Amino acid sequence: MADANRFPTAQEVVDQADLLSPNQYSQEQKLQWLGELEGRIYLDVKLASEQELEQVWQSWPGTLTVGWPHSDVYLHWLLAKLHQANGELELYQNRMESFNTSYQNYVNWYIRTYDPAHTSDAAGA
Repeated sequence: MADANRFPTAQEVVDQADLLSPNQYSQEQKLQWLGELEGRIYLDVKLASEQELEQVWQSWPGTLTVGWPHSDVYLHWLLAKLHQANGELELYQNRMESFNTSYQNYVNWYIRTYDPAHTSDAAGA
């Protein structure tokens, strides 16, 4: 990921997924799948308000909210969605296991670092 802040863009994740698993799905579909995860992170982890979520939606796609070293959640998620769409159940399950581990590591780190339940500006962190 070329970003100096080590936050990937949605397009960088799509490009990486396409290199690892060539597929027939449109860029729009892959960005939609990533957008689902981005929204989930804002609502479930950052505890964003509806207004903050709307701001994320308005700027989508762009730079993603989870940076290195946790940004692998996006690639695991997107590859899992590709395998699911292809009906590749074993590959999907394996990738979701990787995603769940990475996602939980990110959630644990975020809660330890920012304590969003007790911070008035949880989504701003």
